[in-house]
Amino acid sequence: MEDPQPVSASGGTMLNILCCMCGIPIAPNPSNTCASCLATQSDVTRGISTEATLHQCRGCQRWHKEAGKWIGCDLESRELMALCLSNVSGLKTGKKSSGDKIRLVDAGWVWTEPHSMRLKVRLTVQREVQSGTILQQSMVVVFIVRNQQCIECQAEFRQGSWKSLVQVRQRVGHKRTFLYLEQLILKHGAHRGCLSIETFRDGMDFYFPDKGKAAR
Repeated sequence: MEDPQPVSASGGTMLNILCCMCGIPIAPNPSNTCASCLATQSDVTRGISTEATLHQCRGCQRWHKEAGKWIGCDLESRELMALCLSNVSGLKTGKKSSGDKIRLVDAGWVWTEPHSMRLKVRLTVQREVQSGTILQQSMVVVFIVRNQQCIECQAEFRQGSWKSLVQVRQRVGHKRTFLYLEQLILKHGAHRGCLSIETFRDGMDFYFPDKGKAAR
């Protein structure tokens, strides 16, 4: 019995062609090249950086996002993954470069030693190398973690660095109001960005590095 042959939509037998490089029979495609030969001739990951740098504050463990902005992220979290991907040069969804289209298919963490000051992410990307021909390839991007103090931690170690002061006073015999205020502060995270807190018999003082954080 003969092996079944592919049939075209018109009902006739679909003819195979020979790869223009290695000569094996393949189905017709725009490049007239088999997948193996096409992969050897095209680098799907070209233009994408394999190494980047992230800055983390040693004091508060937050990560530097952009000019003056720091965010808190757990290791191997989605938020940290988004931060890492935003620092990979050449990796933009839907970006066209010389007619090529790059698309991120998958991203996952690669285990590293906890104290190695390195983060590794395995990326799977697709690129249209020729009209109608798309190749997929995986690569590992290494992120070097550098220590850098955030503005708040820098101000905490400098004397007289606060610029805004919030004073809370209540002259009563009980402290129920202050206990309730403490619960609200912790619930809404209003203490973040505060340089120091001083308590007194009839109130508290909150020291902030700028007026914006004090106004929250």
